Amino acid sequence: MSSARRLAAIVAHELRLARHDPVSILVLLVFPVITIAFLKPAFRPALVEGGFTHANGAEHVVPGQAVMSAFFIVSLVTFSFFSEHGWGTWDRLRASRATSFEIIAGKSLPRVVIGIAQLGVLIVAGVLLFGLHIRGNGFALAPLIVTFSVCLVLLGVGVTAICRTAQEAGAFAYLGMVLFGAIGGAFVPFDLLPAWARAIAPLTPTYWAMRGMRSVVLDGQGLGGVALPCAALAGMSMVFALVARRRLRFDESKSGWA
Repeated sequence: MSSARRLAAIVAHELRLARHDPVSILVLLVFPVITIAFLKPAFRPALVEGGFTHANGAEHVVPGQAVMSAFFIVSLVTFSFFSEHGWGTWDRLRASRATSFEIIAGKSLPRVVIGIAQLGVLIVAGVLLFGLHIRGNGFALAPLIVTFSVCLVLLGVGVTAICRTAQEAGAFAYLGMVLFGAIGGAFVPFDLLPAWARAIAPLTPTYWAMRGMRSVVLDGQGLGGVALPCAALAGMSMVFALVARRRLRFDESKSGWA
């Protein structure tokens, strides 16, 4: 079996598992839509006060909820690895002809696709359901969405490499969703954050995703507005990949969940 066929087999297996996971759909799509409906009116005054008199609140809450809920991808990535330990199938996977790279790529690629689809669906839903008006070139969001999704997946692989138990990985993923969402400006507009949060926000992927979204949605920019955020996310992706390369040991025993 060729490398491409082995990779395709792992990807297909992961997609089959993803199709039977309704919780992911709830967290990635349903909950954000419900939250947007409730929070949209609350953010209009803040945006108007910031000089965006045309804003209706969706310009912040739609990207914010999309970016914050996308962080759940980190949890999906860690689960894909730790569940193998919980099911007792990790050693069998290692014993197959698949290389280490093929196993990581096979488990990662479906989550990249899920992240891209989730962000795209929520942005479109924001336009159709909540009156989100994108002042800039909406197509400029595509490279940002792809780069952010890759960054989150590689962060998930890095977390898997560092953590010894599924509980540790899960705690980081959920805490990161809330903490990075708050510090990165997904909860409230960045200008309203305290000074200490604004100082450390650029260390989070959420900040750069929100900065790129804001550049296009509110500031009316195009590809130039997402160039720096994409570069920053790509740099973070390289760091996470390096951590995974150095710390992920396929013969290491981990405590997983089933």
